Amino acid sequence: MPDQILHLGDSLLQHGSSSDRVYVMKMARDDVELVLDAAAALAARHGYGKIIVKARASDFGELTRRGYVVEAVVPQFHEHREAGLFAGKYLDEARRADPRAPRVREVLEAARAVRAEALREATTEGAPSPSTDSLEVREARPEDTEALARCYAEVFDSYPFPIHDPIHLRGEQERGTRYFGVWESGLLVASSAMEPGGAPPAVEMTDFATLPSRRKRGMATQLLGVMDAHAREAGLRVAYTIARACSYGMNITFGRRGYRYAGTLVNNTQIAGAIESMNVWYKLLEDRS
Repeated sequence: MPDQILHLGDSLLQHGSSSDRVYVMKMARDDVELVLDAAAALAARHGYGKIIVKARASDFGELTRRGYVVEAVVPQFHEHREAGLFAGKYLDEARRADPRAPRVREVLEAARAVRAEALREATTEGAPSPSTDSLEVREARPEDTEALARCYAEVFDSYPFPIHDPIHLRGEQERGTRYFGVWESGLLVASSAMEPGGAPPAVEMTDFATLPSRRKRGMATQLLGVMDAHAREAGLRVAYTIARACSYGMNITFGRRGYRYAGTLVNNTQIAGAIESMNVWYKLLEDRS
């Protein structure tokens, strides 16, 4: 079952048994107590194991009072350059501990090393050139949603959102999400998305997928470079991602593009049939370093 979306005033909550959680994707400044009460009620009603909230630095006291722990911090996420917090509350104590924690640490160390090397070589700006002349990298159009859906269906057995459904993808485009792709000889072989990030200055770089037969060719890095450029052109201030913490490929991709590690959301998201920890990475788009 896909997760359900709940609009509460200007705030947005997602919940479902798949990831066994409530996710407060957007929390309006004036709705903090209302939203946190609603999240707690949803979690209790459905027996969810975790609540995760995108919040403001100024919400820290209220979150702490309610038993939340800050798992990631993204600078300048909100209006007036206020930092954004990702705060979690564990209703199932067993969920606090990730049995794959050693792997998570290894992946993070590798990604940080790649980031340091990329900064030394000053290669974080500008997307890599396509590996062959047959590649076309561009923003997806509404008529591309069938191809996007097929790509996502081939890559992911399951996902927190129904991205295998072209109707869902068209709806997301209408709500402001911009999809990008790599086409090889007319076939879509890799895709990604720029999604409104829950605050006006922010954008989430997400939904990366590369067909298994086309991997290890740097397509995700190329897509991220293109999206970074589009985000700057749109006047956005901060880009971030929530990447599978055990994935060398995606964490290294963001490290190579100069993104900074912000924290780990423990046992947070169901992807490909299992709940996994997720790393948050960010880049201040005004900073060219």
